[in-house]
Amino acid sequence: MTTARKTVLISTLLLFLAACAAPAPYKAYFGDPRQDMQLATVQGGSFIRTELLNRYLDTIRFIEVDDIPVTNSDQYRAIQIAPGFHDIRVYFYWDLGSLRGLAPAMVDYSRTRDTISRTLRFNARAGENYTVMATPHFNDARHDITTLTHVDFWVEDEEGHEIVSKEDGRYKPE
Repeated sequence: MTTARKTVLISTLLLFLAACAAPAPYKAYFGDPRQDMQLATVQGGSFIRTELLNRYLDTIRFIEVDDIPVTNSDQYRAIQIAPGFHDIRVYFYWDLGSLRGLAPAMVDYSRTRDTISRTLRFNARAGENYTVMATPHFNDARHDITTLTHVDFWVEDEEGHEIVSKEDGRYKPE
């Protein structure tokens, strides 16, 4: 077997294993299980952040859908919802790297702060995939958790069209 063939085979195997390891979307609807085409899938965006030698993957996570909590929200990157209008509360999940002991406290902190969580309302269509996007804002050249001032959110469909605009998901201090 040639080196190129081995590389392609190993790459394919790794992609397959990564897909198998990803958890299924959280079922955020009532009733019997449904086919994927009967539901809308909403995924939290991911953002790579680099600090000196370390590399982190920050993500958007889900707190609740229509005032119903998403159980173990830090374990799901996507949710599935029935078609129709929904209020989806999201938060910016800051990857703490090796400081995993702080993760539960940070999740609780993020959920309760209007600066880094938001409720987004939109009409989900069956069979469609949406991504919640975000832009974190900092008050210093260092982009770490201590300088994060707020996060703006928006929702895009598969083609990159804004379903919830950046303006609607923008942080507005009271």
